[in-house]
Amino acid sequence: MEMVLIPVSQLREMIIEGASIAVKHNQPALQPAAPADELLTPEETARLLKVTKVTVWDWCKRGILKKHSIGNQVRYLRSEVFAAVLKKGVEV
Repeated sequence: MEMVLIPVSQLREMIIEGASIAVKHNQPALQPAAPADELLTPEETARLLKVTKVTVWDWCKRGILKKHSIGNQVRYLRSEVFAAVLKKGVEV
């Protein structure tokens, strides 16, 4: 193995060029992550589905909607609400 001496400025340029090529080839992997699923209150869920809060509660009791309890508060995941609606064939 041979040791080669190069100026710092040339080394810097080589590193920047190599990093730029690596970023260009890995660009799809550098896309921002999808936002976290939004938690909805019972009121927001009812408004989204155009039903009453009583209907949201009833659907939860019947297993149509899945509730998430956070302390003494109830929340619904937006993605799960839409999945339940699509499964039941309800138009929103």
